[in-house]
Amino acid sequence: MPAKNANVRFHQQDTLERIYSNLESEDIHIKRSRMDCGSCSREIVETVEKHSELFYIRANRCGSLYDSLLALRGWQRKEINGIEYELNSIITEKWEGKAYRLVIQRERRLDGEQDLWEGEYTYRCILTNDYTSTNREIVEFYNLRGGKERIFDDMNNGFGWARLPKSFMAENTVFLLLIALIRRSAMPLAIARTSTSSSWGGLTRKPSD
Repeated sequence: MPAKNANVRFHQQDTLERIYSNLESEDIHIKRSRMDCGSCSREIVETVEKHSELFYIRANRCGSLYDSLLALRGWQRKEINGIEYELNSIITEKWEGKAYRLVIQRERRLDGEQDLWEGEYTYRCILTNDYTSTNREIVEFYNLRGGKERIFDDMNNGFGWARLPKSFMAENTVFLLLIALIRRSAMPLAIARTSTSSSWGGLTRKPSD
């Protein structure tokens, strides 16, 4: 049978429970967890909240929230990474009996077209139990996920993670860890080589007499 990708939430809750528990057994406790919208379900959020002091999870789209978002006032204009956004936050009962802070980030559409639900803006939301950080601090911290995603892209495309050599998990786990160690060891050499090339690139050869 052809291989198929599993749903992102398939066994995610029990896998996270096992990971957090293994870390805690070594006296390693997580202060802040951040995850994309594939983790925005009640059972997963409750697991993350139980094992992490703070969490930041991209909230999936919910039609019931649109009326509340469109009616919001007091948006704060902030420039983040050269792009102007408007930020706001509300307390919402995402699931019955479970209220969290929802940090809302909206960006005006450049194409001038209006979405049926969102109008002239594109909305993105972050579900969190952090009630003290500013809206901007939460958005900027969540956005740091992008740098970590690029590491996985590099591992898949540059170091062979996308092509596992074996059919068994144990052997493939050894392969993944070994390649990760190789990349970690190689990075300082690559940085040093780039720095050396840059410094030589700035030199000009003196014309001969």
